[in-house]
Amino acid sequence: MLNRILLLATVGIILTGCVQLNTVSLTSVPAQRGQQIAASASDWNFIGINFNNDIVNEAVANLKKQCPKGNIEGVLTKHQTTGYVLFFKREIIATGYCNKASL
Repeated sequence: MLNRILLLATVGIILTGCVQLNTVSLTSVPAQRGQQIAASASDWNFIGINFNNDIVNEAVANLKKQCPKGNIEGVLTKHQTTGYVLFFKREIIATGYCNKASL
């Protein structure tokens, strides 16, 4: 019985995460708001060691795919990290408005 309780407690601690909001940025929100779009990208690292920042380019590319012939305006970006004991999930979340390109 004690072993089972210790096992459940250990699993609970390992699966528990702590979320930290690292940065937030916002561009000017346009008066004319077209279709709202959103994209995200994430990666995992061990003990907080990052080997690249490709998730930023991936999030931008995912946002651009949703607005191929328009202008993306009013962009809100968030960078957050969720920690799980020794592993960390970094995530970039971007939202904005796809407005028709003016000629």
